[in-house]
Amino acid sequence: MAFRFRPLLTGAAVAALSLSGCNKIGLVYEYADKLVRYNVEDNFDLDKAQRARLKDDVEAYFHWHRKQLLPEYANFLKYVADSLRDGLRPAEVDSGYKRYKALYRMTMEPVAEKSLALLEGLTPEQVDGWMEKQHKKNEKLRKDFSGTLPERLDHRYKKIIDEMEDWTGRLTKEQRARIKVLNASLPWNGGLWLDLKEKVEEHLAGMLKQKAASADVKAYLDRYYLHTDSLRSEEFRAKNKEFETRLCTLIYMINNTLTTEQKRRFIAQVDKLAQDFRVMSQQE
Repeated sequence: MAFRFRPLLTGAAVAALSLSGCNKIGLVYEYADKLVRYNVEDNFDLDKAQRARLKDDVEAYFHWHRKQLLPEYANFLKYVADSLRDGLRPAEVDSGYKRYKALYRMTMEPVAEKSLALLEGLTPEQVDGWMEKQHKKNEKLRKDFSGTLPERLDHRYKKIIDEMEDWTGRLTKEQRARIKVLNASLPWNGGLWLDLKEKVEEHLAGMLKQKAASADVKAYLDRYYLHTDSLRSEEFRAKNKEFETRLCTLIYMINNTLTTEQKRRFIAQVDKLAQDFRVMSQQE
């Protein structure tokens, strides 16, 4: 979504599952409120009063998030670390993924209301300016996605390796080869995701310019943030379900490729991050 709430507000939870480095997560979280404000202001030409309201809303959200959700993130990470210590089983990967999705939902529940407060204050000219920026960004994404499927998979593979090595240290040639095969088994849904992004932006811009009722705009934002499947095409729903199923298999299989030392390092970092979250949750 153009507001960049989704990736930034859930950065820690998503990173915990997708294997972004421990140090990166802490750094992103410490500056997340400023990153959200920067990205919103980059997408919308806000006036002084709108920027002040945005600052207050974002700070209030992160105060709530720090106090209420960081302990939940820590509990999730403890589950991950304990599962790895006990010997990860497929059922624990599935259970962990369900817990992650529940945590993601808790993180996103207040976001529609925060987004509504921003969007309803926009003038038609500001909405047009936002859409012009999104068209340019979407064109760039189309260009980025225009490579062959092997090229796109190779790009994703390199990102997985970089993130894995933040947690485990250097991977062997054999481990990299195995991960490359596993990565190729995951569907690449970038084009379908971009189609949905454009659809949501166009629909939302239309609602704002037509001065749709607040309840209707809020309901649409809730669908996007909390019930995204209801907005996906039938093809995208099927591909996303396949991706989630195969992702759980990939996580289990990658864990089986790690050495004892790599697992030890991974678990130690997860434990540290959980402790960091508990400490951060107590800070004002």
